Amino acid sequence: MAWVQVKVKAEKNTVTGAMQDDQLDMPNVLIGKSVKVNGKDILIKSYWVDERDDMLKITLAMASPTKEKSDDKPTKGSD
Repeated sequence: MAWVQVKVKAEKNTVTGAMQDDQLDMPNVLIGKSVKVNGKDILIKSYWVDERDDMLKITLAMASPTKEKSDDKPTKGSD
C-alpha cells in the first residue's frame, strides 16, 4: 500500500500527515492517547520523534474496538 495524505487532529492541532497501513508520519505536535485521522478516532500503539526533521513516527492500534458477540450456538455443519 502506498503512502496516503491524511488530515490529523491531535489535541487542539490539525495537521497534514502521511499514512501507510498502521504507520502515521506527522509534524511534531502535542498528542494524547489517540489521534483523529480523516475523522476517525484511532488509538496510538507507540511513537517516536525523528529529530532530523522534527516529525512524529506513530504506530497506530488498528484493531477494531468492537468484537463479535457469541451466541453460543455451533456453526452450521459442524459436529
